[in-house]
Amino acid sequence: MEYRLTDTHLYILEYPGVLCFARPKYEYKDLGELMENSSLYHISTPEDFESFDHTKVSTPSDGGSFFFEEFLNPILKLVNEIKSKD
Repeated sequence: MEYRLTDTHLYILEYPGVLCFARPKYEYKDLGELMENSSLYHISTPEDFESFDHTKVSTPSDGGSFFFEEFLNPILKLVNEIKSKD
């Protein structure tokens, strides 16, 4: 899994999109809560991921993407492990 961490967010590359998760101050209790606090954005090339910043994108990608629990469970674990220290 290719990801990038900022002070406030975790970005995960799932080309042609980037999943964006807010770093919570508390642990997400389940996948539903995790996905409620996520956004999906489209990128043109995988190289764009290195400099991707969701605050510079005017609108998220259209819905319709589906992710399996097998993909999301490691993300939930990762997000909870690196939750915001503020």
